[in-house]
Amino acid sequence: MSNKWKQLFFESEIPFYTYKLNKGDALILNYQAKCKPFIIICYGTVYIMKIFTNSESIFISILTYKSIIDFNFFDSNYIYYKVVALENTYFIKFFWLDYIAHCQYLSTSIKLLDLFRYTLRQYENSSSILIHKSIKYRIVQLLLLLCKDFGVLNNNYVLIPFELSQKTISYITGSNPITVNKVVNFLIERLFIKYVIKNKIVICYFSFFIYLRNNKIT
Repeated sequence: MSNKWKQLFFESEIPFYTYKLNKGDALILNYQAKCKPFIIICYGTVYIMKIFTNSESIFISILTYKSIIDFNFFDSNYIYYKVVALENTYFIKFFWLDYIAHCQYLSTSIKLLDLFRYTLRQYENSSSILIHKSIKYRIVQLLLLLCKDFGVLNNNYVLIPFELSQKTISYITGSNPITVNKVVNFLIERLFIKYVIKNKIVICYFSFFIYLRNNKIT
């Protein structure tokens, strides 16, 4: 985990807590108190789901390091939030009143504003997934987003560097595993994508991006 934020908080004597989520683990959040925490993602990647009392859920966002989760903007009545780690992820949790009381450096506040700006862009990017009515295009948009933000470029493909199960895809796209399986098989049969390394890691061939260009998906 990056020590930059830990060092800044130590120097300013701001109380904070550190957490680690292993890949696949989830953090369940339901804060009823008036003073709600902030969480900085220091390393890793997560996705956030809003869970309703009837067990229905809706995808909120994919966030990575340099992001901040502000629970003051989240509803807390009759719902809770689930933060799921796509890879091993480290957090710093702190409270705004502690930050205001102890922060000594303007540069720290500027860095915090940078986190908010970066996080806002990630929320905007994530919203592009659910604007599609078609599940196929939601899945395609998800793969494109992951390639853009996290992809590792190779000779003729882009590798998404963490496990992406069909169950995870169904959660994020608001679909069911059967539909996801059909779409994924379609993309595999067209030689657009492929599952590798024990069928857990997705690679997207360049033909996939040509398909996106032809269908005007950006």
